[in-house]
Amino acid sequence: MEETYEIMATGNVPDMANLMLFLVIFAGGSLAWSSQLLERLNTTQAEASAAFTAYSRLALSIVEDDAHPVAASTIALASISILSHLVTNSDGFGLKVHMLRMRCLLMMRELKINSLDTPASSEERRLKGCNMIEIEVQRRIWWSMVASDWLIGFSGGHHEGAYIYQPRHMQVNYPANTDDEFITPTATDIDLPSSVPTAMSGFLFRVRTAKLCREIVDAMPSVLLDDNKADYHVVLAMDAKFQTLFKELPWFLQLDPENVEKSKEIVTQRPWIAFGRISGHFSLHSRLCRLHRPYHLEGMTNPKYAYSHEVCIRSAQTVLELRRQMDEAGAKIDIRPSRFWTVMQHVFVAALVLATDVSFSPDAPDAEARKAKVLMAYQILESSKQESSTLVESIQRNLQILMSALQKQRVQPPRESTASSAVSSGAIHDAFRDEALGSGLMEVDWDQLWTEFLAVAPDLDAQQWNSLLDDVDLGGFHPALF
Repeated sequence: MEETYEIMATGNVPDMANLMLFLVIFAGGSLAWSSQLLERLNTTQAEASAAFTAYSRLALSIVEDDAHPVAASTIALASISILSHLVTNSDGFGLKVHMLRMRCLLMMRELKINSLDTPASSEERRLKGCNMIEIEVQRRIWWSMVASDWLIGFSGGHHEGAYIYQPRHMQVNYPANTDDEFITPTATDIDLPSSVPTAMSGFLFRVRTAKLCREIVDAMPSVLLDDNKADYHVVLAMDAKFQTLFKELPWFLQLDPENVEKSKEIVTQRPWIAFGRISGHFSLHSRLCRLHRPYHLEGMTNPKYAYSHEVCIRSAQTVLELRRQMDEAGAKIDIRPSRFWTVMQHVFVAALVLATDVSFSPDAPDAEARKAKVLMAYQILESSKQESSTLVESIQRNLQILMSALQKQRVQPPRESTASSAVSSGAIHDAFRDEALGSGLMEVDWDQLWTEFLAVAPDLDAQQWNSLLDDVDLGGFHPALF
């Protein structure tokens, strides 16, 4: 950093990869502000927000400068991947993120990271030597990008059902399960068993979850087919994989009270373990709920699918409870989940699932408890206004779009088939998007929105509701991080 500043002070141009890395680190620091930090720096939240915008735009301008492209390097890769993460969680999963992710892929191919651990590459490193710090960083970047790609493949929205990184086209070992201080330029045999907690435990948990998402995408019908509802035996087979993953997790990543209590000492020493455990299960339960959602409402009346209804509700409730726990765990490592678009997307969908369930069975024994959880989700989203008004406005806008479609559906005749229902609801969604965005609906408050939602949803049948929930575009963002 001193060298970079000295170069700029003399009027010369610094290494652009180094400069980009510093800019994204500064941007990340600006995004992670706390009231204590603002006080120490004698600054404000608005100034921190402006600093984040300035640093991230400067970094993005370096990436987009085709006249002076940044040479492929590990530092450049790290910079672009971090920038992709920051943009995703500040602006949503828009075109800029796609561009950054594609730049990463092309640069990794240029550096041949996709074949980093082939026998030929390993032998070349043995003969010529290498810097193992750089090799481990390359593995981390590769698997971070791969995991994001596979997680997006089973997260709902327009990108669901497809992924870019094909397992047959890569040979890259997982990053070592170890702490950074044990990785030296000459380090070998540093990989510890998964039962040993390290700074990489949460990262590897995320990779395992992503791998399961890819297996689900491979097993499910193509999204290009008109009737893309998976056979129920496929859903149950994928559910079994979730249960296996839950059981095979290291004990300190287990969510049951006994192991949580047992891990207290480790969490005190390594507070990021608790956040990794919570965010990992948050991601898993969000996708377990997604897996069973096509059979959720049908399971209310058909005993064959009762298990899906039970799992969908239980996982949605778990998502909201884990979101509550995130605040305490995140505060200890300066992570504020309320600033993550990806986190709030999961909360929004879980709340919709529970709200719909309540509206279809208002007299169920636990209906009041479920209503309370929906209200808790509303309070979580509402409180996020202090962190990111843009985030909450996006969610409100999409709830209003959904309400417009629901109101329109209320006067439509029953659907004759799943296929026609999907087409019709998609058309309604498109037709009412512009109306919702342009009619001043942003002035509607949350209480009114939820009240209207609970009033209208019972008039829809299961097919209509499922197709509507599948069609709604949640602000263009996806859970790429979680």
